[in-house]
Amino acid sequence: MKKTRKHTFIRLLLPAFVASMILSGCNKEAIEQQNNLKETAIEEMGSGAYEDALTHINEALRLANGRVSRREIDLCYYKGADQYLLGDAAGAIETYGNVIAYDGKDKNAYFLRGSLYLKEKDTEKALSDYKNAVAVSGDDYEMYIQIYENLAASGLREEAMEFLNLALEIEGDSANNLFWRGRIYLILEQNDAAIKVLTSSTEKGNKEANIYLAKAYRAAGNEEKANEILINFANSEEVSAETYGVMADILAEQGNYPEALNAIENGLAIENAKNKKQLMKNKIGVLENMCDYTGAFDAANDYLLDYPADADVLDEVIFLNSRI
Repeated sequence: MKKTRKHTFIRLLLPAFVASMILSGCNKEAIEQQNNLKETAIEEMGSGAYEDALTHINEALRLANGRVSRREIDLCYYKGADQYLLGDAAGAIETYGNVIAYDGKDKNAYFLRGSLYLKEKDTEKALSDYKNAVAVSGDDYEMYIQIYENLAASGLREEAMEFLNLALEIEGDSANNLFWRGRIYLILEQNDAAIKVLTSSTEKGNKEANIYLAKAYRAAGNEEKANEILINFANSEEVSAETYGVMADILAEQGNYPEALNAIENGLAIENAKNKKQLMKNKIGVLENMCDYTGAFDAANDYLLDYPADADVLDEVIFLNSRI
């Protein structure tokens, strides 16, 4: 499935970030106003009115009066996404820099700034930020994979591989460790190794590992075993969102995009789907492959309302906007 391709603190807030580091909320009235402005901005982002959204986010930030909490950080992620969509990459880089100045352990800010540096062809700064991102992210395997994908897409295959190798060095034999290790082996096309660790992960209780185990068997050419795993998994409980996700992947690989979209919608209809983020992202790609650029644009904006810190989808919104 085709994959798709992250904010500036207003200058008024910068002294608070760098000097006072005050963690304090606004009064109730200001908080309510901030929330209303944020909701308005989110609606405007969803409709593509990025200039209006930026105005309202800035208004919400001004209400902080120099005080910073997670509320302001969250607003700044939306602001950064909006700035990038407006073509202000320099402003977005400054935003992330200010977030990092406030919280040097914000892995998403490092990742997003690194991604922007990468787009600006500043590889040295991009790699520096990416290394800082994984340094503070602990065993967040997904961060390593995202960085790998970004670097590989930019033609930096050797540098990309370094991050996958770093992820494989994370210690631990829990079901979760084995699950992510197996996914990395799949990316590396080391299918036998993937089958081994994913099997261990399922034996330790990770149900989602069955999905990727089936993928590993399919990649190894064993369609019969792959189908057996999926059938057994589906029969062991109600069809899960993860199963629908795999079904969508398989159908999309076969070029059957309408049925893939149907599987994605079925997965998204399941309450508290663990793979909601991936389903929403895959929906964008499926609609694009169906040449439904308006639908893909709407799906991408919906995605950003929940996940504003995704550099890939920010780029996709810009591309799709040019096609409608």
